[in-house]
Amino acid sequence: MLIKMRICELRRVVSGVIFASLVFGLASPAIADFFPLGETFETSRFSDEKIQLLAPSDTGNRPPLIYEAGDDFLGQGDLQEGFETPWGAVWQPQLWVFGTLRTSLFYFDNGVRSPSAEWATRLDLFANLQLTHTEKLIIGVRPLDRNQFNRFTRVQLNDEFGSSKIEPNMDIRTLFFEGDFGSLFPGLDPMGTKPIDVGFSVGRQALTFQNAIMINDTVDAIGLVRNNIRFAGISGMRSTVVYGWNELNRSDARLNSTAEMIGFFNSIDTPRGTVNVDSIYIHDDLDGGDSLNVGLSSIQRIGHYNTAFRINKSFAEQGTVKANRGTIYSSEVSWTPYRSDDIAYVNAFAVDGTYTQAGRESVVGGPLGGLGILFASPSIGNFLSELNNFTSEVAGVAIGYEAFWSDGKQANNHRRSLTVEVAARKDLGHRGFDDFAFGFEFRTRLAQRIQLQVDASYSVLEKRDDGSTIRTEIRYQF
Repeated sequence: MLIKMRICELRRVVSGVIFASLVFGLASPAIADFFPLGETFETSRFSDEKIQLLAPSDTGNRPPLIYEAGDDFLGQGDLQEGFETPWGAVWQPQLWVFGTLRTSLFYFDNGVRSPSAEWATRLDLFANLQLTHTEKLIIGVRPLDRNQFNRFTRVQLNDEFGSSKIEPNMDIRTLFFEGDFGSLFPGLDPMGTKPIDVGFSVGRQALTFQNAIMINDTVDAIGLVRNNIRFAGISGMRSTVVYGWNELNRSDARLNSTAEMIGFFNSIDTPRGTVNVDSIYIHDDLDGGDSLNVGLSSIQRIGHYNTAFRINKSFAEQGTVKANRGTIYSSEVSWTPYRSDDIAYVNAFAVDGTYTQAGRESVVGGPLGGLGILFASPSIGNFLSELNNFTSEVAGVAIGYEAFWSDGKQANNHRRSLTVEVAARKDLGHRGFDDFAFGFEFRTRLAQRIQLQVDASYSVLEKRDDGSTIRTEIRYQF
């Protein structure tokens, strides 16, 4: 009986998604009077007018990085000769230092926990030692936070989450070396006929698969990848094997030093689209930690629509907050309205059981973050996602529209954008709540390297107080 009730509820959700798609999703000239919201173009064909290429001096100034040694990043002129290594590779060393500074003033009340009012700051710094186009060493630090929502450098504007604080540190968040054996050791295959063009990466690196539904974490790992695998009926295949031994955060976003992972990831390009078949097995010395995640996705274009359909399943020896048993079905449909570069989208999901990710970094939110802005976390301060983004006996949908405008100085530069979205969650297990929210996200260029973002939302929560959020952020990239 319970299964029949869940099926009926799921049918209602799916029917609602289909209805919304029909109402909002017809990408045809018939609704051109209402859409697009952004900048429009009278024609989509290539112009017959000859346009002279701009001289380098007319294309604007190249913004330099914090530090550049060797050849400049996107610079002009002759490349340095470099030197030949004893094993035959020619290296042209370049050191580039760059980063992103984010500072955000916000009020966050999701109707569940205490409200937070903060001014939080995050700094991401990276150094890239580029040896060739394929071999490089990347190191990254975040000196103003400790990778937890309540451990960012911030000015606290209310007393619900303690006092203002500074979180100085030089913890290494990224450190890996990547390359290609064929490029690194060209003497092993002077004719270029041996199958040694295998990519590799070793160190602390980000792992994101199945649109972050399967894993979204930074792990100490070693990976091998083989591109351009050919079979009949496909245009190419990429296979990756990854072994991780440290820094794995489980689905409860807690660091687990006793867990090891091995993953096998495959991306197959076909004449009609791309198919991804991925799996991760985790062995944990602690009870209840062993798990297996498998995922299948199909990404293709159907008529005017870009579509992605995914099935992800988690298996566990016993149901815990670290690893549980469940299946999440998700779909993403987007299109570009007539005469514009705008994007409209309808993303839906349904969960049977309690699905858990193989790994989830502390500040990135749950598996629904990639399906809509109201499910996503900005990963700065005590600002979480507007709607619960975890996955236990629930179905939902996010319907949104992103419009683009130029700044008036140059056509089609998309320096302003506005995303509006409505989203909802429907409890299927009769142990949770139904939620609904609407919100927007506005972005604009203030100056070279500097971007302003303003977003706000309002949520209606069953049997709880309504929630509301507002946030401003200035992002400086250098």
